[in-house]
Amino acid sequence: MRVGAYLSLAVLWVTISCIDLVHFDIPIVPLTEIVIDGSITDEPGPYTVKLSNVIKSDDTLPLGVPVNAKNVSILDDMGNVEVLQQTASGVYQSSPTGIRGAVGRSYYVKVEMINGNVFESTPDKMTPVGSVDTIYYEFETIPRNGSPDYGYRIFIDSHTIPGEAYLRWKFVGTYVVETLPQYALCPGSCQPNGGGANEINYCPLPCSGYMWVDGQLKKGYTLNPKTQKPEFVQGLECTCCRCWVTPREDKPKVNDGEFSKDGKFSKVEVGFVPVNFYTFFEKYRVEIQQMSLSRAAYDYWRAIQKQKEGIGSLFQPASGHIPTNISEINKATSVQGIFFAASVAKRQIYFDQKTYRPYIEPPEDCVSPPRQGAAGVSCLLGFPGSASTTVKPTDWKD
Repeated sequence: MRVGAYLSLAVLWVTISCIDLVHFDIPIVPLTEIVIDGSITDEPGPYTVKLSNVIKSDDTLPLGVPVNAKNVSILDDMGNVEVLQQTASGVYQSSPTGIRGAVGRSYYVKVEMINGNVFESTPDKMTPVGSVDTIYYEFETIPRNGSPDYGYRIFIDSHTIPGEAYLRWKFVGTYVVETLPQYALCPGSCQPNGGGANEINYCPLPCSGYMWVDGQLKKGYTLNPKTQKPEFVQGLECTCCRCWVTPREDKPKVNDGEFSKDGKFSKVEVGFVPVNFYTFFEKYRVEIQQMSLSRAAYDYWRAIQKQKEGIGSLFQPASGHIPTNISEINKATSVQGIFFAASVAKRQIYFDQKTYRPYIEPPEDCVSPPRQGAAGVSCLLGFPGSASTTVKPTDWKD
């Protein structure tokens, strides 16, 4: 199995955090249909509202371009208002010590655009959530041509408050990996040379902390911007070798109580953990979030779930009507998306290399003879369809 089966370098998304950004240059595009996506919960903030503009590149591929606003605010039914701060293009967040959701209260978002349009959501009441009682799993072998795939199907038992049937279950998987960006292959490597063997050349990534010095790959060196020569820096470490990776949610899962008995849910399948070299490099954490929903929020997520069950990914374009609880004050511009309030209950379990699983053959690169193991890429960019960070989650159990 080649490394390319697991990784791709064609990932252009970089997460920016802990930076005070002041000015954002956004391409000027016709404001055809804005998308507003946000929520507030009873967990500590910050809470995030994202704004984008739907552009049709063809009949099947709508693009989301970030859109800036004049003001974005979260308001409640007691007259409290918090103006959110812009943290990235089209992204607005509340203060960690600011407004916080509470069961029984109603919340809505107000977005004032630079061109004068004003969007508001219908107040959404936060309802009780119950709890996730148990997480358990079943090991599965998936036949393929050649070697089979393996994984764990994840199930939960949970309950809700009688009379509060609308729920969403969110599967959040996170695993820790290490890569070897000092062994990034130079362009043109792995092409047969005149002798028929692969020609291998390494171009260590700047974040690896390695450089070629006097014909040797050495740790602790960086390029001096003035002299343009390698310079040793005491204590220089790799900044893109060890990451916590969270695959993006494939599709939402909601339930309106259809399969509930006295507010209890049994053996609800909520996710799948693939078993491969990287997901089980050290350990894999499964977190299940149970979120209470109003009927409006349920209708929205249920519509998304039904459509994504047909096309397979939360990030593929959906077709047909998706309900929204947001409108433009003067009805001048159409809008998509939702702002909702949810109480959250969650539970976690960890898988590690002691968990029953088959032997997984390490991936190989094109070196002759092949070098097995972690690939020569940045761990921040090497896992498409996932969010990667070098910051360990505060509640991660070592």
